[in-house]
Amino acid sequence: MKKISILMFAFIALLCFNACVEDEEPTFVIQQEQTEGPLIVTANSTLALSKENADLPGFTLVWEDAGYNVNTPISYAIQAAVAGTDFATPLEVATTTDRFYSWTIGELNGLALLLELNPDAEASFELRVVSSLGTNGGSSINSNVISLTVTPYSTVIVRKNLFLVGSATAPGWNNGSEPGQHPNTALVRDPNNDNLFKFTGWFLGGGDNAFKLLETPGFWQPQWGDDSGAIASSEVLGGDPGVLSVAADGYYEITVDIENLTYETAAFDATGAASYATIGIIGDSTPDGWDSDTDMIQSPFNEHLWYILDVGLVDGEMKFRHSNDWPGNWGADTAVSGQATTDGNPPNIPVTAGTYDIWFSDLDGRYIFIPKG
Repeated sequence: MKKISILMFAFIALLCFNACVEDEEPTFVIQQEQTEGPLIVTANSTLALSKENADLPGFTLVWEDAGYNVNTPISYAIQAAVAGTDFATPLEVATTTDRFYSWTIGELNGLALLLELNPDAEASFELRVVSSLGTNGGSSINSNVISLTVTPYSTVIVRKNLFLVGSATAPGWNNGSEPGQHPNTALVRDPNNDNLFKFTGWFLGGGDNAFKLLETPGFWQPQWGDDSGAIASSEVLGGDPGVLSVAADGYYEITVDIENLTYETAAFDATGAASYATIGIIGDSTPDGWDSDTDMIQSPFNEHLWYILDVGLVDGEMKFRHSNDWPGNWGADTAVSGQATTDGNPPNIPVTAGTYDIWFSDLDGRYIFIPKG
């Protein structure tokens, strides 16, 4: 009986020992004198960035493996920072288990802009690689640092614009070259079709009242107008096209397709449309943020047309708002141009930093941002 008790005790003790061993996680002891960080072997570089080559290979960062005295996977985080900041606020670009990382020219330009380097000005930023063990970033070691010198380009896409001119419109036949005149009203480009434009507003009709479309205020060429019932450009015709017109004074929706060379003028019923004393822009991209509106100008020619000229915006979002109060606001999810709505809680309009002329119609909610410079 005593032997049986001893055997049972030994068996239970063995089970407990095995359970304890299985529950324990393996522990790695890092000997710092036996470790070394990754070594970047790519040299400092000066790179030419251009929008035309955005999709081409731009730069490849290469480094030698970090050395740890344990056999476990090594992860690498690539960090970037403005030159001279000593990585006080690094931007983590990517993580990888490889020993290289590549960017296209467009991706490098985007990285430079994320670091808030100014477009069209030469500047430098630095790269380093940070190694770590496992998935929790343990035992991290910084590599040496290299510098890239670049001249970023603006990511604001330059698209064709169309502007009203003529006796049927607010500016008359002033093409924007005379100071103090009503600016040439911009048509709104469809956010999904760069060749399709619309505008809803007041036109004078009958008699000699007529209008044309300009691509650039201050310049008569190129201009767009009528060519036997089609829309046509002076660049194609080799001379000025004919004028466009409406039959009588009133509100009209103008639709112009410069790809299919069609245009349409349709009467617009503005009966019962609300009138507003003020409309402004508001949001973290605007001069006063979300605290207060930056007021737009109401056209004296068309009470439903609003504009603001040469306004500086930062990256962020905004809405159009009437009466300096909520909930009277318009929003949309397309940058640069689109058709805003007041339904429910409309989305904020995304904004890329820049200086713009902004046009907005409270009749149909259409808006367009015209980049300046």
